[in-house]
Amino acid sequence: MKTHPLYPLTFRPQYRDHLWGGDAIATRYNRANTPRPCAESWEVSGLPGAESVVTNGPFEGIGLGTLTQTFGRDLVGAKAPHPEIFPLLTKILDVHDRLSVQVHPDAVTARALGGAPKHECWFLLDAAPRAKLWAGLQPDADLDALGDDALVAHPTQPGDVFDVPPGLVHAIGPGNLVYEVQQPSDTTLRVHDWGRGRPTQPEAARQAIKPALQTAPLRAKPTKRDLCPRLTTPDFALATLALTHGRTLHTTAQSLMILFCAEGKATLEHEGPHPITLLPGDSVLIPARQNISLHPLAPTRLLVTTL
Repeated sequence: MKTHPLYPLTFRPQYRDHLWGGDAIATRYNRANTPRPCAESWEVSGLPGAESVVTNGPFEGIGLGTLTQTFGRDLVGAKAPHPEIFPLLTKILDVHDRLSVQVHPDAVTARALGGAPKHECWFLLDAAPRAKLWAGLQPDADLDALGDDALVAHPTQPGDVFDVPPGLVHAIGPGNLVYEVQQPSDTTLRVHDWGRGRPTQPEAARQAIKPALQTAPLRAKPTKRDLCPRLTTPDFALATLALTHGRTLHTTAQSLMILFCAEGKATLEHEGPHPITLLPGDSVLIPARQNISLHPLAPTRLLVTTL
């Protein structure tokens, strides 16, 4: 497989039909093969059993986990915690009904309970009027009865960014379309599920909860810069890139880059023979030590994730 150099990679989305989903992913991004309802689209994943499959170039049909094990840090970069484990998972969430009240473990709790640590962040692609989410506990919250009145409510608006570290109790309300960046983990501990009958793990969740943790929406500030950092954490960084003219980007030996087209249309040229067209909802993975050129065909906004 190493007989061919790495290049920017596109993938086949993977869909999840959780009961809280809707039809926004299908309608907004013109996808004909989604389930009904469609709650999640896993865009870039290396998780075993749920790894993304390449759809372009010489590596078409090969899973991202296999590529990561083959190329190691040439793909993921020096900042990745493990050279043979893809360090990120990106998703689109269409929240038509409330998500469960839940929490994710940190590394210490994950080792004790089983599973993997999960730090995530949310970028609000869209939010209906009066949409909200819940994140963090009220000062007098009872850990044995965590209804929505025990959580801190945050009204949402398009462009908001929320940092959701391990230990933060949270739930997302209806009317939110979310781009999620997270550590490569599918470990979720449900506190309760609004009486919908799905399994919950309240006792394990109490071990993972950090009651003092809070978060707040990070709203974009006016800037003349086209590349705007929005969130930087030890596990990942998220920025927005407003394209109105051609732009060159490069990745260093330190980190890969994932681009997600939030709106607009652009062409991505690279050292290989076939340019990539980015439409709303499209993702592309740029391995470490790559140079690319972006050319907007309409005003375009990209979300840029790095380590």
